[in-house]
Amino acid sequence: MITTLTDTTASAVDRRLIEMREEFAVAAQGRVLTLLIVAGTEDLAEPLSAAVQASREHPCRVLVLQTEPEAAADGLDAEIRVGRDAGAGEIVLLSVRGQVASSLDTLITPLLLPDAPIVAWWPGAAPSSPGQDVLGSMAQRRITDARQSDSPESMLKRLRRGYRSGDTDLSWSRITHWRGLIASAVEIPPLAAPTSVTVEGTVDDPSVLLMASWLEKELGVEAQIVPGPAEEIGLSGVTLVRPDGEIALRRESGDSIVMNLPGDASDQHVTIPRRSLFECLSEELRRLDPDEVYGDALCHAFTGIDDASTFASGKPEPTDVVSADKDAVSDAAAAAVAEHLRSAIAERGLAHVVLTGGTVGIPTAGKLARELSAAGVDPERIEVWWGDERFVAADSPERNDLAVRASFVEALGIPAHRVHPMPSTSSGMGLDDAAAWYGQQLDMAGGDVPFHTRGRAFFDVLLLGVGPDGHIASLFPEHPDQKETTLTASAVRDSPKPPPERITLTWPAVNSARHVVLLAAGAEKAEAVARAHAGIDPWACPSSAVRGLESTTWYLDEDSASGL
Repeated sequence: MITTLTDTTASAVDRRLIEMREEFAVAAQGRVLTLLIVAGTEDLAEPLSAAVQASREHPCRVLVLQTEPEAAADGLDAEIRVGRDAGAGEIVLLSVRGQVASSLDTLITPLLLPDAPIVAWWPGAAPSSPGQDVLGSMAQRRITDARQSDSPESMLKRLRRGYRSGDTDLSWSRITHWRGLIASAVEIPPLAAPTSVTVEGTVDDPSVLLMASWLEKELGVEAQIVPGPAEEIGLSGVTLVRPDGEIALRRESGDSIVMNLPGDASDQHVTIPRRSLFECLSEELRRLDPDEVYGDALCHAFTGIDDASTFASGKPEPTDVVSADKDAVSDAAAAAVAEHLRSAIAERGLAHVVLTGGTVGIPTAGKLARELSAAGVDPERIEVWWGDERFVAADSPERNDLAVRASFVEALGIPAHRVHPMPSTSSGMGLDDAAAWYGQQLDMAGGDVPFHTRGRAFFDVLLLGVGPDGHIASLFPEHPDQKETTLTASAVRDSPKPPPERITLTWPAVNSARHVVLLAAGAEKAEAVARAHAGIDPWACPSSAVRGLESTTWYLDEDSASGL
């Protein structure tokens, strides 16, 4: 049975779901999990079909979220399927438009099965760090499919950098039978360690890359990847050379693999059909414990970035603009930022700017508003973000966004949907959830790939104030929370500068801007400015370790520049 609700709410969907089960006498017992299918506007016919089939083995509630955050109108439509149309469970398709997409966690919470595990699945585009996504963080298991990416190898690299226990990818599930067959073949006597390994297949296919990485890690031998037959997609063969001969496995057709063993001249045909999407999904639903072997293979395949200085290296060296006093600093910075934003809008139709508070940041924002207004810049074309925020009440005078909102956002007339303040304690979220939520907003706006790919920019201009200790945003010298390199936005606790709890952009995020503008004024900043100019050292002097892809400019007064 299928029913449709237009311009509805999550609570109305939940009520209607209960009514339909009662009306059509559909059993609601025995459901073992909630499956979240998270998608954009792509076609979901195949994933839905796979979910319906999988539900016959794993009765579940399937929640499908199709998001369109850039839609002109806000709203939520729903389609509810129960009975024969939903397999052995029930399906709720949610079409989320506009600003409703900014609160997906609160949207789906009323629809989750109580006291049941949650599995999140991204059948198409996926976040680089599923475990830190607002929906992914609710799930025990998180399933991606790198093969559906435009660049599968790049997607795997980003998944590695954002990996958390509980993540997995269907590219790994596609080679489960291969791995079992290889493990059995290697143990055939006489036992001998392979001296070389060759993996044959589509060179950039994620299943091929993961197979090679798994074999390398398990056998301690470098695995060479060679192209397979042009007509074959994915993995087509594996050869392990031992002192007593070769173990060779090659796919002969879509249904069988030919295996040759040392000392055996005859071919052994093993029936292993290519795995369907349903089979791969069903396997992942079969286990809710973390797949640590996948994690080991993924992390062995690609190196992570633990050294924060890596994000700033290889970019243009900073330049300095020294003015007479603080007012002149804000004048010069506002004029330069306005020009960067005008150029960005002319080239890309939209400009992303990160604002900052402080004694120089607040007046700079006010003057920037006047510069843009005088130039006739359309405020609809500007997206406003913040580099950090104090995790206090929304109306607290300690928050960065209050003064800047008045001097810039309201003065310029930027629409509310273009303004992205960090959550407060008034939001009802805890600190970690608030940081994850802000990271999701950045990802949904298009930052996911740039933040996890060196040499790519998301922000057009990033403004940062510099503290007397050399801190930027809420990245403080020798503070453990500044070591976070996998997230976009992270929680800060025990800040050396009150209040103790904050949210901050991380190293990959602050180093994903075309233009970085650093603001400092006053003699008390002179030592920090001098140390930041001495070389990249994020641990001791965070302001030294942020660079723009096109420019990094320090706007200083004569006092703060006195140590240069």
